Amino acid sequence: MTLFSNVGIYVDRERSGRFDDWLAHLESVLVLGDFEESRKIILLHSKLYGEAADEFDNFKVENPISARIYDRVKERLIKLFHSTETRSKQSVEFHNMQREPEENMRRYANRIRKAFHLAFPIKSTIDKATAFSREQIMMDRFLEGLSFDVQNRLKYKEFATFEKLIEKAEMTAMAVEEAQVRSRLNAFQAKYVEPNREFTKVKEALDRLSTQVESNTHQKHLEENMEKMQRHLSTRRNVSFSQRSPQLNPPINKTGNLYFCDFHNDWGYHSINNCKARESQANDKCFRCKEIGHRANFCPQIKNLKPTPPEGYDGNGKKLPLFEERGN
Repeated sequence: MTLFSNVGIYVDRERSGRFDDWLAHLESVLVLGDFEESRKIILLHSKLYGEAADEFDNFKVENPISARIYDRVKERLIKLFHSTETRSKQSVEFHNMQREPEENMRRYANRIRKAFHLAFPIKSTIDKATAFSREQIMMDRFLEGLSFDVQNRLKYKEFATFEKLIEKAEMTAMAVEEAQVRSRLNAFQAKYVEPNREFTKVKEALDRLSTQVESNTHQKHLEENMEKMQRHLSTRRNVSFSQRSPQLNPPINKTGNLYFCDFHNDWGYHSINNCKARESQANDKCFRCKEIGHRANFCPQIKNLKPTPPEGYDGNGKKLPLFEERGN
């Protein structure tokens, strides 16, 4: 049930996303097949609010017998939130998709894929030519939804697969952002008579990054750095948890116990009540859920499941006694 607590309350599409996506998440967490019908319905009802909860209550009054069957309740709710969806409406949504500001390139690509399959579903096996045509449509829509600077560098090039296009788009977006930063640095440095050494170092780093991106060696460079990091980590032994996980605050006491910070969704030496990151983002607005109090990378809508404490700690973060101490 710990996983169940991490599933958000469903209100409506604007605040909670698509109902079918939310329901799939709920069912994957609970593995509802292991529960009785009444238990399934109780758990589902506990996660509904607003229009969703009202529809559940109305169905219970109108059809008390059917309301005891989980699949019937699910059908009623899906009908409420998705009955107005038509192929034409989904097609329009697909053809109007744009990459959101600061949106991860792969997240944008996944939205394109999902919208395309909703608008143009496959009911049978297709041949290679049809599969290639479908992928080409997704690639064209993907390009049209990118910013002008990124799109202009890619639209006249050919890509064998959608995946190749995504990889190149990631590199190109980095190059565009690098050029914009360099332009701002040049404008800022032009105000000073003497050159600023710090700005010069930043510009040199940007030049190296630009060269790697344009020559398609940036990905190789990243892979080499990852291999170095893995070799370095493999040689380190007996690393304590405090060394492996960045902790922003010292422990409240000297017991060595851990605290769970819901804002970071991780175990460490502080809780959400004294989380510095949460305090620093108190007035920030998330572009994803439009709520105040956090940034997009801390958005509850994309939060992973609550992790278990590291080895040596129980489920509440209490430090377990050493083996020798337990023997005594």
